[in-house]
Amino acid sequence: MFKWMPGNTYAMQATLYENNITLNNPAAAKFSDYRWCMIGFDEDNCQMAIKGISHHDMELNLVPKENLNKVSIGKGYARISNKNMVNVAQRMVGRHCIGEKFPAHYDEKEKILIIDLFEGKEAEG
Repeated sequence: MFKWMPGNTYAMQATLYENNITLNNPAAAKFSDYRWCMIGFDEDNCQMAIKGISHHDMELNLVPKENLNKVSIGKGYARISNKNMVNVAQRMVGRHCIGEKFPAHYDEKEKILIIDLFEGKEAEG
């Protein structure tokens, strides 16, 4: 019997680079209406979250400006440049990762993209 492999056409992925994180097309589509975001980390679950911030929320100053990160949208991708963010993610993973892909999913209720850094975490011991 065949065991069918999941495809990656619709799978959300985030790729860590030296100075930025790049979201593939399915993940980037969730940020098509945003030019700013906030980034958070859940160290207990080894996850990173990206939350889009609307222009309206920015105008009302609902988010501290020091928490904002620029989202650059390209054809088929989105990029967030922040060296500190990359350093925190790499520390959580336990190694220097350049061009390493991590699975992601979008939480519709919370309106955040959650990146699973645990999958790339080095085995402890």
